[in-house]
Order: sequence, then C-alpha cells, then structure tokens
Amino acid sequence: MKKIVFIIFMPLFVFSQQLTIKKLTDEVNSKNAEFNFMQYNDTVAFYTVARELNGKFISEIFELNLVNALWNNKQLSKYNPPSKNLANITFLDSSVTLFSIIEEDTISSIVLYNNDKIDKYVKIPNLNFNSTYNTQPSITEYNNQKVLYFVSDRKGGYGGLDIWLSMIDKNGNFGIPINAGVYINSEADEITPFYNVHDKALYFSSNRLDGKGNFDIYKSYGALNLWQEPQNMISMNSQKDDLYLTFFDSSNGFFSSNREGSTYSNSEYCCNDIYSFKYSGEIVSKSINPEIMDYLPLNLFFHNDEPDSSTSSALTSMTYKEAYISYFKLKNLYSSKNMEANFFFSNILQANFNSLNRLLDLLFIELNNGKSFELQITGYASPLHNIKYNKNLSRRRISSFINYLTQYNNGNFSKYILTKKLIINEVSFGESNSSNYVSDDVNDKKNSIYSIDAMLERKIQIVDLILK
Repeated sequence: MKKIVFIIFMPLFVFSQQLTIKKLTDEVNSKNAEFNFMQYNDTVAFYTVARELNGKFISEIFELNLVNALWNNKQLSKYNPPSKNLANITFLDSSVTLFSIIEEDTISSIVLYNNDKIDKYVKIPNLNFNSTYNTQPSITEYNNQKVLYFVSDRKGGYGGLDIWLSMIDKNGNFGIPINAGVYINSEADEITPFYNVHDKALYFSSNRLDGKGNFDIYKSYGALNLWQEPQNMISMNSQKDDLYLTFFDSSNGFFSSNREGSTYSNSEYCCNDIYSFKYSGEIVSKSINPEIMDYLPLNLFFHNDEPDSSTSSALTSMTYKEAYISYFKLKNLYSSKNMEANFFFSNILQANFNSLNRLLDLLFIELNNGKSFELQITGYASPLHNIKYNKNLSRRRISSFINYLTQYNNGNFSKYILTKKLIINEVSFGESNSSNYVSDDVNDKKNSIYSIDAMLERKIQIVDLILK
C-alpha cells in the first residue's frame, strides 16, 4: 500500500504575546449555529450556518467580504446544491474544494467538489466507509506536499471521534488514512483539526477530562504520528464549547464558540458564534541556529537490503558511514545498469553524507551550549520483500544512523543521549510510502534495484530538530 510522508519544522523564535478575542458582528452571527470560518484571501471568507426550518435540518455555506475592516455582504455561496447539507469547507486548490456532507441517514461523508463540473459531488475513495462518520476536512500544504486532516469514528482509533490524516499526491489522489496517534487522540472525542503552517502546530478541540470546559482547543507540535504532548490553549478557552480554530496568517484567525455572550433564540449556549482572535507581541530571541534548519529534511540512502541483508533483525552493529562507503563503492556497477546513477552518487548520496557531518557539527555546538533537542527520523524501504521484513529493514537503517551518531566526534554525542538532552524519535514506514513507479519484481533488478526510483526509496530521513 502506497502513502506519502510529509515533513515539519518548529518555529525558530520565541514570542512574548498578548491575545485579543472579539465576537464578529450580527452580519456574521445569528441565532443559528455558525462555525468553520475560513478566510480564503484578504477580502473573502466562507463559513457554515446550520439551522432548523419547519422541523428540517439545514446546513449551508455562506460567503462574506471584508469591507472597511468588517465582514459584510453575507450571501449564499455557489457551493450549495439542492437537497444537500454541506459544511466544513476547505480548499485543495483553485479548482477543487472539499466539504463534509450530511446524508439522509445523518452519516457524514467527505466529498470532493470540482469547479469545472459544478454539479458534481464525489465521495473520495479510501476515506469513506459505510456506517462510519467522516467529517471536518482540513487541508494544509508544506514543501509542496498536501495533507488532509479529518475526523472519523472508524476502526483503529483510540475511542470516540479521532483525528486522521491522508496524504494527497501530485495527481490529487488521497492516500490510505493514518490515525494521528495517541498524543493527539484519546478515549474522548477529538474534532475540528487545523494544521497551522505559521507555527507548525496542529490545533484541534477535545472534550477530554483535563479541559477547562466541554470542548477545549489544544495544540501540538509535530507531524503524522510524531507529535508532542498537546497543550491546552487556556487563554482561548471558555467553560463551554470552543472549536473550529483556523489561522489566516501568523497572528490572526477565527474560532467558533457557544460561550457566554453568544447569540441564541430559545436556549442559552445552544448555538455557536464566530469569534476572531489576534496575537500581538515581539520576537525576543532565536532558539535554533538557522543554518541547522537549512539542512533539513536530510535524506540518507542505502544499497538494496542494507545494512545486514537477509535478516529479520531490527538492529545492526553497522554505522551509517560504513553503509555509505560500501554503497559508494558500487558506483560503477550502478552506472553500468543506469546512466543516471553517476549523478545520484556524486550529487545526492555523497553530498548528503557531507551535509550530515556538517549538521552534526552544528548540533554538537548547540548541545554544548546547554540546549536540549528532539531529533525526528523516519525510515523507508523499496517494495521488494514483504511488509514485515521491510519494516525491520527500515529500523535497521535508522539503527545504523544512531550507531554513527554515538561514535561521531569521539563519541561525545553519547552523553547527551544518555542524559536525554538529545532524544531520538524514530518511525519506521517500511515500504508503505513507496512510489507506485517502483518495481517490486525481484527478477526485474534493473527497475527494482538499480533504477533511480528504487534508489530514492531506500533511505532514512532526518525530518526535524525540535528545541525542547
């Protein structure tokens, strides 16, 4: 099964900030429920309004314009087909938009809307299953990799509603959903995810027991299942429901809440309104040498079934330097099979090994200055052999890097690892993220071993370095 990995960076600065929260005007808010306010550009925003009319539930998406610093000109958007209840708008690109749609049986399914085919609403393969609840899509992009976060009660979760993600390839295909993991999800409900590209954190709401109210807003730094412990956004939360947080830029955004002061008709706290927020403050200090971040993410490559071929062990005594040297010695063999191999060996394999050494030199200086870090690293394999074997092969590749790290600079990194000043967070993906273009035919070595596509799959990636 093929999926794609995405990468993340932590903010390089520390801020001293103040938070200002304002309820939007009656042009936006009403006695109905308003949520999922998504500012599209400097002057246009979309959001969802849910109401009851003659005993029938209606959910529609409205459009607004920003005029003289106020949101006005409320009107039904073009994204409202007859007899469909749409909510939770998010944009894949200029022509493709996603929503959740409430079916007649009240089961929510994520659908795809194409501007070029205005009346066509298509359920996305892989994401929707019968008798499961799939809703609240939110798309983000980093380094040209698009990611869809959404909410589901499908099997494989931690209880209640969980946050899941799906990688989107360059052709717009959605990968098999991945649970965001135990640091994001709990036995309670986790909903309304939004990944903020400005501070590299996932914002979501949860009704877990440690909250301030019913649903509280949390944030966690990381990506995929490499998350840190979530932080409760205490200054933003109330004793009621606070959800659907979105950012428009690094300091401005919106959320939905039924806190005291929200507009209602018959029952207080029944209906959410839209609130804006603004962070203000100044940068006070840098936290990580920016030259380090210039090297990330860094890919380190391996020969087929190395290190330690034909073993199911997840560990190796070989260092990455040894694996690199043995691989580089095969340059002439690879070049005889593939004319592109010369460029790979000199400009990718060798260049990245040199970058690794420079990265480690800079990291050691930072550690020596008293800082503590988490190093995130992922391992991969080409699709040769079976899934379990490739998982362990990926772990061996990570193990060879750790061996090299502990021996580098006369073994001086070891003390920082032992004292947990340097924590290594590793994830093995095996072949699960490999490209569909890579051959898995053991008899087709030209394509399954010596092709550039196959060579690029056999790697580990130093994804990020996070200041603790």
